[in-house]
Amino acid sequence: MPDQYYHTPLRHPRHIRILHLAPAEDSAAPIRCQLDTISLDDHPKWDGDYTALSYAWDSQMPSCEIGCNNDSLLVTANCEAALRELRDPSETTKLWIDSICIDQSRDAVEERNTQVTLMGEIYKCAKGVVVWLGKSDIRIKLALDFVMEIANLTKGNTTEDRRHIQKRLREKAQEISDKVKRESEDPLSALFHRSWFHRMWTVQESTLSWIDRIVLRCGNIQMPWPCLVIAVDALKAAKYKWGRWKEAMSLQQQLTIYLAGRRYPGAKALFDDNPGNLHNDPLVFSVFINARRKKSTDPRDKVLLYYSRPVEDVYREAVISCINYDKNLYILYHAPSDRRRNGLSSWVPDLAEDGWDEGDPRYGLLRSRFAASGRRNAKWSFSEDGIGLVLVGKIVDTIIFRADPMPNLDSIAKELLHRGGSARESLSLGGPDSETTAEYLRLNHRGYAVLKSWVEISQWSDYPTGEPTTEALQRTLVVDNPKCNADATKDNSFDHWYNTMILGELDTTACALRRAGSGSPIPSQPREHEIFLREKKCLFFTENYYIGTAPDPLPVSIEPGDRIAIVRGLEMPLALRPVEGGYRLITHVYVHGIMYGEAWPENEDNLEEIVLL
Repeated sequence: MPDQYYHTPLRHPRHIRILHLAPAEDSAAPIRCQLDTISLDDHPKWDGDYTALSYAWDSQMPSCEIGCNNDSLLVTANCEAALRELRDPSETTKLWIDSICIDQSRDAVEERNTQVTLMGEIYKCAKGVVVWLGKSDIRIKLALDFVMEIANLTKGNTTEDRRHIQKRLREKAQEISDKVKRESEDPLSALFHRSWFHRMWTVQESTLSWIDRIVLRCGNIQMPWPCLVIAVDALKAAKYKWGRWKEAMSLQQQLTIYLAGRRYPGAKALFDDNPGNLHNDPLVFSVFINARRKKSTDPRDKVLLYYSRPVEDVYREAVISCINYDKNLYILYHAPSDRRRNGLSSWVPDLAEDGWDEGDPRYGLLRSRFAASGRRNAKWSFSEDGIGLVLVGKIVDTIIFRADPMPNLDSIAKELLHRGGSARESLSLGGPDSETTAEYLRLNHRGYAVLKSWVEISQWSDYPTGEPTTEALQRTLVVDNPKCNADATKDNSFDHWYNTMILGELDTTACALRRAGSGSPIPSQPREHEIFLREKKCLFFTENYYIGTAPDPLPVSIEPGDRIAIVRGLEMPLALRPVEGGYRLITHVYVHGIMYGEAWPENEDNLEEIVLL
């Protein structure tokens, strides 16, 4: 039985190991390889003769034995599958694979740290990069066929008809989308659910290399990486609503386009010449937001650089660089999240958490119709120790009451929807008596009670803007969304709902019975889209008689005593909690009546410095 293989220490910090994979005609034959050493300094023109492998470890433990320098080395099952597919029947194959070429032993921490800093060069120097997605099956083959069907529309065309090609790409993606009726029918899901797309470490492996050297490999199926980039661009242009393609590829797409625009002559001008502004230099904050949804073992990997310092320091320094580079404060909208690690500055997002996506009602309305600070450019500075973010703005109000938040009906409604029809239809058709249905009804009743209390709070005083309190509440509930405002006023639907909400319990029951007898709809329960717009939020009342909504739940929710601040460069007000030396950022909020610059001082000499800690 062969001995366990031990790596020979590298002699120079610029040296890397290359795996020489022995050929075999029989795919089931044992895997044999040798490790050799080269210097990256010998390839100043990025002309290495090896292929780098990019794959996901998938939390697998090394359990498959291969022969290495006549000894035994354990690798993961996914790595072994890739080696068998990449092995040539007659010639030696040169590869760089991190789990084999970097010493993974406990005593090799210093070498690992050094090698990690070289990985960008390693992938850039490789003659090719194989993105290994794992073994193939019929569903992944079908998905790749769709990708190639989209990408092939660009074959044989020149840059002169680029706009026409873009239109055809968009139409093809739309054609695919139109044939899908539910999530389970998405023909691309098998591809974008592969774990490789959702790991953080693989991002740099597929973007730092030259785009024309990368191939996608799934089993024995191979496809040029640019074909996937083209297809994803088409999905974006068509606003393809199915599956996880956006989550899977947004970050890679951003960085691929950014680097290609700088590496290839004329590429940036070509990318910018499109009717939909599909290609723009990414703002760092949007890179970070996309990185949040990637999985990583070390939370410091989320900033795409290697650090040995504490996570809290790494994230804070990354956000400082982000704000200075982007020249805006949009990253602050992403500081609130469902969970936050202890020790983080309140203005620094926990990049290890997924954050909220655009479909979440708590999501900050970036570059929206709002202009609480009058659309003025941001101004900021940092304290000398880097702990404080100093903003320019105005404390305009104080929260004096926070109502209970709406219960989260979303997951239960989705379960009922999965059984067929909408949640309302499942209930009205007398669906089976189950714990899910009972829980939905219980939460729905609680939601009714919460909304009833919100209506009562809206009546506590005349509204400061002079508009009727009913109008102020209606616009607040839908965060003044024009389409929702139009829906609410159509056929007086909001007025009917409001009038029912202000009735007493007995009056509500009587009203429901009368409507049931006449065949009219009962308006006491909000329509599902209205519930969605109010879920994950709470209503609050301020010292100056304004009402507003704030994201809820949060690790630390708003409470009486929190201040409302409007800040230069931010469209939405912020809820801040006074602490020694400044404020802690709690969240962004909607406050009806100050969202369009009404509270911004005419004389900016009245502005103040607001220090976030």
